[in-house]
Amino acid sequence: MQKYRADISETQADGAVLWRSAWIGGPSLAKIVDCRLDNLAGDMRRTVYITGDPDTYFSIPAVCKIMGCRVKGYVTGDGDGNLVFHHVYYS
Repeated sequence: MQKYRADISETQADGAVLWRSAWIGGPSLAKIVDCRLDNLAGDMRRTVYITGDPDTYFSIPAVCKIMGCRVKGYVTGDGDGNLVFHHVYYS
């Protein structure tokens, strides 16, 4: 599922690890390990992979795996400045 290479890591305040690819245009988000799944019940965390370029200023398309199924969605910021995953009901 990983599309971009992951070279540089940093930990955000909620404990998730952001991985970025280092390239000539500057670091770009590649994946998030232990990313919080914001709109699902409980405090679920998964590895979320970035699947494309940001489609708006606020969201980046992404995918994760839950119980063997690929779940599409997007990564965006929450109120505390952490990046979280939101799933979508359409594909």
